[in-house]
Amino acid sequence: MNKVIIITGPSGVGKGTIEKELFKFKELKLALSCSMTTRKKRANEVEGVHYYFSNNEEFSRKIENDEFLEYSSHFGNYYGTLKSEVDQHILKGFDVIVEVDTVGAINIINKFNDENKSDKLISIFITPPNLEVLEERIRTRNSESDDSIKQRLKKAKKEIKQTSNFKFIIINNNLADSVNKIIKAIKGESYELQDKY
Repeated sequence: MNKVIIITGPSGVGKGTIEKELFKFKELKLALSCSMTTRKKRANEVEGVHYYFSNNEEFSRKIENDEFLEYSSHFGNYYGTLKSEVDQHILKGFDVIVEVDTVGAINIINKFNDENKSDKLISIFITPPNLEVLEERIRTRNSESDDSIKQRLKKAKKEIKQTSNFKFIIINNNLADSVNKIIKAIKGESYELQDKY
């Protein structure tokens, strides 16, 4: 069975940028799981590429039908990883990157542990060098209000305290270095254990 690769970390830490670099390495045979959300679509986002956009009613139906590998609610919206999305990539022979928030990531880790499938999971937590750098990255996106940025930074502090739940912890200070460490993690090569935070 192919592996599920969790990539998580605070909003604005650079997860998307790292993933774009990883997909340049075709020999890794990676696929990205597209999550479902009830939040509004941003101008630059594409249905089925960035997210599957849903309403609360549809999302609730899928929860009732046990269609999610994990789901959570934050900032007033639901986010979830569809089991069918992950399964279809695995059936095609891909390792599947699942980018989720920390709560969702820990839920997946617990589920895999409960089902004795932890050997099929690679859990990676990406942290910023410090919160000042994170704030600067979020502000550069120009997609958040001041209140939203404060909320995200408050959430980031809580998330960073959860790093002990993850096998690999990477401080994203240098893109090429971070990507190289994740490639080694995917291939099962050690990169001197974990970064210290």
